[in-house]
Amino acid sequence: MSYRRLFTCLGLLVTVPAYGQTTLDSEEEIDNIIVSAARSPIAESGLGSSLTVIDREQIELRQSRYVTDLLRSVPGFAVSQVGTFGSQTQVRVRGSEANHVLVLIDGVRANDPASGDEFRWELLSTSDIERIEIVRGPQSSLWGSDAVAAVVHVITRSGNGGSGLGAYAEGGSHDTANGGISGALGGDRWSLGIGVDRLDTDGTNVSRSGTEDDGSDMTTASLTSTFEASPDIDLTFGLRAVDALSQFDPVDFLGTGLPADGDIATESDRLYLNAGATWRTFGGGLVHRIAARYLDTENLNLTDGAVSSATAAERRTFSYQSDIRLGEDLLSLAVEHEDTRFEQRGEVVFGDPNQNQDMRVLSFIADYQGNAFEHLSWLLSARFDDNSDFDSAWSGRLSLGWSLNESTLLRGNIGSGRKAPTFIERFGFFPEQFVGNPALKPETSRSVEAGIDKLFMDGAFELQFTVYHQDLEDEIDGFVFDPDTFLFTAENVAGDSTRQGVEIVANYDLSENLRLGAMYSYTDSTQAQPDGSELREVRRPRHTGSVYGNYAFLDERARLTINADYAGESSDNFFPPFPNPQEIVTLDDYWLVDVTASFAVSHSTSVYLRANNLLDEDYEQVFGFATPGRSVYGGVRLSFGR
Repeated sequence: MSYRRLFTCLGLLVTVPAYGQTTLDSEEEIDNIIVSAARSPIAESGLGSSLTVIDREQIELRQSRYVTDLLRSVPGFAVSQVGTFGSQTQVRVRGSEANHVLVLIDGVRANDPASGDEFRWELLSTSDIERIEIVRGPQSSLWGSDAVAAVVHVITRSGNGGSGLGAYAEGGSHDTANGGISGALGGDRWSLGIGVDRLDTDGTNVSRSGTEDDGSDMTTASLTSTFEASPDIDLTFGLRAVDALSQFDPVDFLGTGLPADGDIATESDRLYLNAGATWRTFGGGLVHRIAARYLDTENLNLTDGAVSSATAAERRTFSYQSDIRLGEDLLSLAVEHEDTRFEQRGEVVFGDPNQNQDMRVLSFIADYQGNAFEHLSWLLSARFDDNSDFDSAWSGRLSLGWSLNESTLLRGNIGSGRKAPTFIERFGFFPEQFVGNPALKPETSRSVEAGIDKLFMDGAFELQFTVYHQDLEDEIDGFVFDPDTFLFTAENVAGDSTRQGVEIVANYDLSENLRLGAMYSYTDSTQAQPDGSELREVRRPRHTGSVYGNYAFLDERARLTINADYAGESSDNFFPPFPNPQEIVTLDDYWLVDVTASFAVSHSTSVYLRANNLLDEDYEQVFGFATPGRSVYGGVRLSFGR
C-alpha cells in the first residue's frame, strides 16, 4: 500500500461514521474501566489478572516516539531491538515467545500472519494513542490464539473530547524529524477524529564495524468516528494505516557470522479497519454488539533497491455478542468467525517459496462476570475453537479478586492458552536458510498466578506483588537443523517448557508535585531438551527493572521526568560460519536512562527537551547488532480547543 493509497482511503472514508474507541462519559470513568480483561468492560478493582495501564498523560510526560520505549518499564516485559530506530523489535512477556503476546488496536487483532504472527512493534508510534491496557497472563479463552502470555490493547484517540486541533514538531540527533497534526469535530450525536504523523531518521550503524547508517521512516494516518443513530443504537468506525521503510545490515554468514554493511531494507504497509454497532434493549439489560474487523499487511524485502522477496496477509473477523445483565452479574455470549490468508513470493532457488495459504476459525465464547458478593468478584470464561487446519479445542480461565478492605486486594488467576503454528513455521521457505514443517501441532499452556495489591499511608504509597507459573507443551523450536535439506526447520519440542517468576511494583506520591515509582521482575524461562535437561530461553533477562520520577514545578507549568530501565544479563544464539556449530553467547546487562523536561508557554503551547540513553550506554539486545548511543531531541506542541 503506497502513500497515495493510504491518503486516498482517508479521503474516501472521512464522512463514514469508529469502532473500538472508549466512549465513556468522564475521565474518572475511563481511569477505572478496563475494556481488555473481559468480553465486556469491567471495573479495574474487580480484576484478578495483573494489569498495567499507560494513559495519555504518561505518554506526554516521557514524549517517547515508540511504544516499546514505554513497555520496557512494564513488569515482565523484555524488549529486543535489532539495532537502530525503526528496526525489527520483539516483545516477550513473562518469558514467552514473541508471538505469544496478542496486540489489539481498537479491537482489531494486529499480529501479522506474514511476520510469524508477531506484532511489528517498530511500526507503532505513540502519536495518536489515548491509552494502552496490558493484561498479563493467559487470555486465550477471551481472544483466541496468540493471547498465551498477555494482551496489549492500544486504544487510539477519538473525537469524543469535542472539537479542536493539535500539532507537534520535533527534531534532533541522527537527522531525526518528527511531526504530526490531528483534529476533531463533534456534535450532540456524532464525532469525528483524524490525524497524520510522520517520523524520519537517518538512524545509526547497526554493525559492530563499518560506517553506514541504517535509517527508517514511518507515516501513520488514522480516522475515527461515532454516530448515535438513536438513544439505544450506536455506530462506530475506525481506520489506521501505516507506511514504513526500515534499512538494516545483512549477516555475513560466510565470513564472521555477524552483521556487515549492506543495502538491505524492508518496506511495510499496514491497514486496520473496524466497524461496529451496539443496540441496547430491555432498558440496557440486553446489549447486542456486531463487529467487523479487517487487517491487511504487506512486507517487501529489498536488496540493492530491488524487491527480493515478499510476504502478505489478510485477516477478516466478524463477530456477534450478547451482554445479558443478571442482577449484579453479567453474562457475555459471543460467536466469531475469522478467515486468515497468507501469501509469500520470492525467487525460485533450489526450492519454490511462492505460495498461498488459508486458515479459518469459528469460535464460541462465554464470559461471566460475577459481582453479586460485596467483597468478591470473579470472571469465568470458556472458548471453543473449530479450526480448519487443527483439531477443535477448548480454553478457559478463572479469575478472582477479593477485597479484604479498602486498601487490600487479593488476586488469583488460572487459565489455559493455545497458539496455532504460524504459516511460516508450517509452509515458509527461505532459500539457503529455512524450510517449513506442515506437521506441526499447536502449542498449549497452563498458567496460574496470585498477587496482592496494597495501599499504605492513606493511598499515597501503592505496592503490587505477583507470582506466576506457566507450563508450555509442544513448544515450537524454529531453529532445528534438517540433515536432509541442510536447512533449518521448525519442530515441536518434547516435554514441558516452564516460565515462572515474580513481579513487584511500587508507586509513591511523595507530595502533590513529586511522584516516584519502581518496578522489578524476576523471570525464569527454560526449554526442555531431548536429554531431559532444561536450557535457558534466549533474549529473556532473568532480572529487569525500572526507576521513575516526575516532578512538577512553577505552578505545574514545568515538569521534569526521569526514567531508568534495567535489563539484566541474558543469552542469545550465534551461528558462526560453517562448519562451526551453533553457540550460546551472553548479552551483558545495561541501564537505559531517559530524561524529559517540558514547559507550558501558554495554555495552547508547550515546549520540551528529551534525552535518550543519557549515560551513552554501549549495549546489544540481539547479538552482533549495535544500538544507538546518546540522543537528544527538542519539540513544540500546539493545542487549540478540546
